[in-house]
Amino acid sequence: MGQIFELTEHVKEETATALKKLGQRPFHADLRVELFEGKGASALNGTPKGAEEDYSATIGARVYSSYGKLIASGFSGSILGLKELEKPSKVFREHLQLAARLSRHNLENKKKFVKKHPILAQGVEKIVFEKTGVFRETHKAQCKKSHEDVSLEEILKRAEKNSKSLAAKNGIASNQLALVVGEKRKIFADAAGSLIEQDFALTEGFIYVAAKGKSMETYYDTLGNYRGPEVLDGENEFGKTFEEFTEFIADGTIEVSNAPAVKGTGKPVTVVTDPWFNALLCHEIMGHPSEADRALKREGAWAGRAWWYSSPLNNMLGKQVASEELTVFSDPALEAYGQYRFDDEGTPAKKVVHIKNGVLDNFLNSRETAGILGAQPNGGMRAMSAEHVPLVRMNNTAIAPGKWKKDELISDTKEGFYLVGQKTPSIGETRQNFKITCWKIYGIKNGEVGQLYRQGGITSDSHVFFRSIDAVADDFKLFNIPNCGKGTPMQTMRVGNGGPHLRAKARISSGHGEPEASA
Repeated sequence: MGQIFELTEHVKEETATALKKLGQRPFHADLRVELFEGKGASALNGTPKGAEEDYSATIGARVYSSYGKLIASGFSGSILGLKELEKPSKVFREHLQLAARLSRHNLENKKKFVKKHPILAQGVEKIVFEKTGVFRETHKAQCKKSHEDVSLEEILKRAEKNSKSLAAKNGIASNQLALVVGEKRKIFADAAGSLIEQDFALTEGFIYVAAKGKSMETYYDTLGNYRGPEVLDGENEFGKTFEEFTEFIADGTIEVSNAPAVKGTGKPVTVVTDPWFNALLCHEIMGHPSEADRALKREGAWAGRAWWYSSPLNNMLGKQVASEELTVFSDPALEAYGQYRFDDEGTPAKKVVHIKNGVLDNFLNSRETAGILGAQPNGGMRAMSAEHVPLVRMNNTAIAPGKWKKDELISDTKEGFYLVGQKTPSIGETRQNFKITCWKIYGIKNGEVGQLYRQGGITSDSHVFFRSIDAVADDFKLFNIPNCGKGTPMQTMRVGNGGPHLRAKARISSGHGEPEASA
């Protein structure tokens, strides 16, 4: 391993050269190359199931053409082989030329549309592509240990030994573990002269367990970060080694399998949610509707819109959408899966506040959607790999800390429920209503956490839930989510989400559909 990264300087030089040689100088053109190398292994019930050591390389080219007020784009992307990387000039040129032809074709179609529909033309002519500057920077991976310091045999043995330990537990019916270590390198160049290299170390551990007590319960989760193998030794969001984390998940799921099922409520009750649960809550009903392409309905055909932005003339920007206790932001400078310096358009990454003391404030955007919304580009455009079209994606999107102490928040709650850990989301098309289940749900009585239940969650309309938040703690924490899906075709990305404990009102949902819960 390592051979693919040795080609980096050669590839960077060729990307810049290919852009300089692009004929009929376009309004904008950029070229991305992404390299990855790593290794991974898995085990099922103590038996090794697979091990792999490999590399990948992808390319993506974008070209924007213009005519008067009209701008149109074209994209071309593919997977590359090692031989192509060794002599990349031809494949780079071919992708740029194809993207240029597509952009010119799209531009001609726009011209015809504007001529045929002069009233609708105003909307088409408003699509612009904001400039952000020229940058030539290199950012190396942040890690204490390299993935090359760990052998494939070590990873496989670690997964196998850990899986055997879990399989021996009384109450565990099945378990599966997987470990991955590697490094990703992203190279971006554009016709304006930018040349950016960003490296990301990757370490991730996965666990799935099925526990059989009085009932059958399943649960899965991951720990990880864009760091080296030290993540598996305790430097992660859970503060546990991978072995400690899997024991924690297995023991907790056994405990849940022996708990009674919670009964749903027909009306809202007080709920306290922990940072782990809030990672999924924030992801689904705060992060996704804060992506500008959803607000502008460019994701409407697949993943939905944003309830607080119907149109440029009918939206909630600058208006109260939540209680003053709630502030939500995205910050790619924080240490989690959503960390980066530049997005996939070469735009510097910035912190963006979406909700400020309850008021809707700003969206994550791209150069194009920023122009439509009359905002400045803030670096929200990313793709699963270079062969994919960049989309507006949340990065480290979280609920800001408040002033309460966690213990004070719970002791101040006379009666309600305490939700711990994330499980399954079910979200309305505009993100205006939701049901999210948790790993564990406890009753709260007289300020104390009591009975443990299973099969629980909360359901509410988002705006009603936001306005009901009356307390936010100061114990801010980020969790890494490895499987955020968006786009057609689907792109899966790693992001960071979280926040502190908070208290609000919501209906308790039950996996058994039973009415009237009691704490």
